[in-house]
Amino acid sequence: MSAIPGRPAAGEGSEAGKAASVWAVIVFYNSYADTADCLRSLGAASWPNLHVVLVDNGSSDGSGARLRQEFPELSFIRSGENLGFAGGCNLGIREALAAGADHICMLNNDTVVEPDFLEPLVARAEAGSRAAAVGGKILYDEPGNIIWFAGGEINRRTGVTTHRGQGLPDSDAFDHPLVVDYITGCLLLAPAGRFRELGLLDERLFMYGEELDFCLRARRAGYSCFYEPGSVIRHRVSRSMGGAYSPLYYYYWARNLLLVYSIHLGAGGGGPEASKRFRLPASRQGLQLFWCLVIHQSYVMLRAHRLRAWRFIAAIWLGFADFLSGRFGRCRHGWLTGGNNGTAEMTTGERNP
Repeated sequence: MSAIPGRPAAGEGSEAGKAASVWAVIVFYNSYADTADCLRSLGAASWPNLHVVLVDNGSSDGSGARLRQEFPELSFIRSGENLGFAGGCNLGIREALAAGADHICMLNNDTVVEPDFLEPLVARAEAGSRAAAVGGKILYDEPGNIIWFAGGEINRRTGVTTHRGQGLPDSDAFDHPLVVDYITGCLLLAPAGRFRELGLLDERLFMYGEELDFCLRARRAGYSCFYEPGSVIRHRVSRSMGGAYSPLYYYYWARNLLLVYSIHLGAGGGGPEASKRFRLPASRQGLQLFWCLVIHQSYVMLRAHRLRAWRFIAAIWLGFADFLSGRFGRCRHGWLTGGNNGTAEMTTGERNP
């Protein structure tokens, strides 16, 4: 068991002995600078019983060796291949569970945390017995007063997920705790017992939608997801990402949302070991999801990208086809990935909406 630099290990000192143990799980892929800055900010965190497990998700640029040398005090796991965000996180979550963690905090590697970001999350998680996921206020790193996430919302009609407040200036309107539909995996703290009861992240999703599935599982089991604005971090993602996604993003977006909703609408079973082949529920809701996530989104791409729209539309329909045929995990379409582990320009330690 390794404590974050400068902090007592569990049991060393009265403060650490009294505080619940929190294990932060950070996944990175070919990303030294952002990950190092994230770890340095965690070094100033005020929670006295904080541990970090750092997962190198198959990096090939030497960033893993550099980080391991610079932060030798941390628990370090190296994957021989890129397992996606879900698979990488699961490696760290298993390590935390085996170490007896009280709470597990998934944290993006391209974030910078405020020193007291954990205290409100833990307090909310321990305030009652029905908390499954707690997330904080996430601001864009530049400029620092613009909301990136203030709770996750699901449109019941279209199935589209949105970040409450995204792109708006921070204000009192986002300073009230709320029960929300889901919490982003960019910052998600869960009592360790929830992972034991509900299971880990669904690795079929590879990237995007894993936290949505986990939160929906939790809600079906009678738990709640909480937005806690007292916890503040900053996310190093361009504000232009709100519209400038790659075709690969839309491939995972369409395929994974269809899979998640198929599971939670009752078609295809209830977990990662269910049958490989899926279909949308033969219901008005299922047809509406198909219309909104595939047909309408293709039309949106046509209007947004015009002559370049074919790549985005093809990616959406490939996602739909792979959903139907049960091809999950890493994207295998070379023209989308550029031959780069199913990720193209995206790094699977990052959570963008």
